[in-house]
Amino acid sequence: MQYRDLNGYTCELSFETKFFPIESRHILVISQYKGQWVLTNHSKRGLEFPGGKVEAGESLLDAAKREVYEETGAHVKELEWFAEYVVYSAKPFCKTVFIGVADKVDCIELLETEGIVLMKELELNNDFSFLMKDAGMRKIIEKVKQLGKWDD
Repeated sequence: MQYRDLNGYTCELSFETKFFPIESRHILVISQYKGQWVLTNHSKRGLEFPGGKVEAGESLLDAAKREVYEETGAHVKELEWFAEYVVYSAKPFCKTVFIGVADKVDCIELLETEGIVLMKELELNNDFSFLMKDAGMRKIIEKVKQLGKWDD
């Protein structure tokens, strides 16, 4: 699927592994804790799924666990590869999307965000980051919901 993000960059989304020739060095994690979506409140952008860059010597999976913990205090487990997308900006990059379940949330000092936000329903409004509102993210959320993993 090809689309433009809200910055105007062309992006490509795939639900197939190893679809893109660009090595993924960024992650995004969609998870739930006790039946609620795990989001972080970024101090400048607003509500979004936790994510970030992979550090030197770190695997994508380890980066996913670290970023969720650093941004929310949540411990994620059962992480599964779900999708990847490429943003064709001046320096194109690939981001891997994982899905998982958080089994514990610690109260920690957060540096980049204002902490965890748990939501029963995802209704994208003005409180959400622009990163949550493009066609690619809407497709990712739709596909996650179709899995039915977190239905009551």
